[in-house]
Amino acid sequence: MSGTVVFVHAHPDDEALLTGGTIALLAASGRRVVLVTATDGAEGLASEDVASGSTLARIRSEELAEAAASLGVARSVQLGYPDSGLDGDADCSAIDGAEFPFARTPVSEVADRLVAILREERASVVVGYDRNGGYRHPDHLQVHRVTKRAARIAGTPVYLEATLPREPLVWAVSIAYRVRWLVPQLGGLDPEVWRNSFTPRSEITDAVDVRPFVAVKRAALRAHSSQVTADEGLRTIDVLLRLPDFVFARLMGTEWYVRAAQGAPAVGVGGSPLNIDGPS
Repeated sequence: MSGTVVFVHAHPDDEALLTGGTIALLAASGRRVVLVTATDGAEGLASEDVASGSTLARIRSEELAEAAASLGVARSVQLGYPDSGLDGDADCSAIDGAEFPFARTPVSEVADRLVAILREERASVVVGYDRNGGYRHPDHLQVHRVTKRAARIAGTPVYLEATLPREPLVWAVSIAYRVRWLVPQLGGLDPEVWRNSFTPRSEITDAVDVRPFVAVKRAALRAHSSQVTADEGLRTIDVLLRLPDFVFARLMGTEWYVRAAQGAPAVGVGGSPLNIDGPS
C-alpha cells in the first residue's frame, strides 16, 4: 500500500521508543512519514540541572526535531498540549491559552485537529496506541481515544495501534521486583500496573522486523538526552542506551502493532498494511 503513514505519539521520545525502527524503515523505502506529537513533554522526569536556563518543553521540542530528522520523518507536527504528567493532573495554568492538560482536553477537539492532518496528507495509515495506552499513562490513553476517533472520521483506510507484548514485560517486571532491594531505584515498581498494560501476545497482529534500523533507532533515542537524566529513579532511555549493541538489537529489533479494520479489506497474517511482512 502506498501513501502517507501518520504516527501519533504522546510525548517527545515516544516516537523513538515504540516506533522508531518502523518510521526509519518506511522512510528508507520511500514512504512519506508524518509524526504528530500531542504534548510538550514538560512533565518529563529530567534533572533540574538539565532543564535550568530554559524550559524543559523548549529543550524537548529541539530534541524531537533532531530525533525526527534522524529517523527520516518528512513532516513533524507538535500539537502543543500541556503534558498531563503521570497522574494526569499537571498544573498548566502558566501556559497561555491552556485550560486543561492534554489528558483532560475534549477528545473531539483534538480529534478534529488530527482529522485535518490526515485529510491534508491523504494518509493511508494512521498509528496510535493500544486501548491500555501502553502502561496506562493518561496522555497515552488520550492518544488512543483521539487517534481511533480521528481515523474513523477521516476514513483513513488502516488504523494501527503501537504496543508491546504483555507477557515478557510482566515476567521482567516480576523478576525486577523480587530483587528490588539490590537496586534502590526499583523501589516504586508496581507489578500490578504491568499485568494490565500493553497487549496480550495473542492479540498482536503485526510484528515488524526493524533490526536493520536499530542503529538509527538508537540515534533517535540518544537525541532525547534530557530524558537520560533524572534526580531520582531509573530512566528507560538511559538503561537502553547503556546496553551492548547486540543486546539492544535483540531487545529493540521488533516493533509491535494491533491492526483495526477501518472499512478496508483485511490484510492477511502474512502481510502488513505498512507494506512490511507481518508475523509468520
